[in-house]
This record gives sequence, C-alpha cells and structure tokens, in this order.
Amino acid sequence: MLNDKEKKDMENPTEIPVNEKVIQGAAVAGAIAGFVISGPLVGAAGAIGAGALASQNNKGGEMARASGDVVLAAGERAKKINEKHHVVDKTKKAASTVVKNLKQFDEKHHVVEKTSKGVTKGLEFISEKLKPKPDDDDRPEKHLRMLRCRMDIFRQKFNADAKMD
Repeated sequence: MLNDKEKKDMENPTEIPVNEKVIQGAAVAGAIAGFVISGPLVGAAGAIGAGALASQNNKGGEMARASGDVVLAAGERAKKINEKHHVVDKTKKAASTVVKNLKQFDEKHHVVEKTSKGVTKGLEFISEKLKPKPDDDDRPEKHLRMLRCRMDIFRQKFNADAKMD
C-alpha cells in the first residue's frame, strides 16, 4: 500500500538532477531486461523507459537509478579485471586463432560448401513437399472423361425419348 507522499510522487513525478552515467547505466539495465524478456524491440523500449525513469523523483526512479549504479559498478569491475588479466586481448587472440583454424579446416574439407549444398537440397525437398499437388479435378483428361460420360447419358436419354414418341 502506498502512503500519501508516494501517491503524490507518482501522480506528479518531478525530475531531479542525476549523474548522466547513472542514467546511461539505467538505460543499459532496461535494455538488457527488455531484450531478455522479449527481444530487441522491447530491449530498445526498456532502455528508453529506464533512462527516462532514472531522472524521476519517485519509487520507479529510485529503482532505475539503483539499476544504473549496479551496471556502472559491474562495468568498473570488468575494467579492473581486464586491466589486471588482459581478458579482452586474450579473447581477441583466441577468437582470431579459432577463426584461422576454422578457415584452414574448411579449405581442406570444404565444410561450408558441403553444408550449403545439403541445406539447399533439404530446403528444395521441403519446398517440393509443401507445393500443392494437382487435384484430380484439375486434370484435363478427367474433364474430358466427365464430358464424354455426360454426353453419353444425354444421347441415351434423347434416344429413349425419341423412341417413346
């Protein structure tokens, strides 16, 4: 239950001066939360909403600023770890080595070419199976048979009627 002050703050939120980095941190937190929940569009909306909310003088603003502080602290911690252990440089070097080895493996074994051919054949197979099959009623020979049959019935009736007269 909200007290009177909290209700008033929610009805008339006022902007308060906030460190721009905290707003950016809140926007990052909102983007991550939105992305995790529903993907990139909600992530973008979460970033905008959390960034705007961080400058408001209400409970939502407090929560957004707190999430911004967490993001900033995590960023600072990551920077210190990287400075000490050179994580980014090691990751770049490892990724470069992996890419180089994958290229060499592909040049030797033609994995990408074989895979793309297999995927293409698979997609063509699926496409062929999904195409509508011609219905028996759409075949011209079926129409001709039906027409001949009807003409025979008409002749028989006409001849029967002619014999009666």
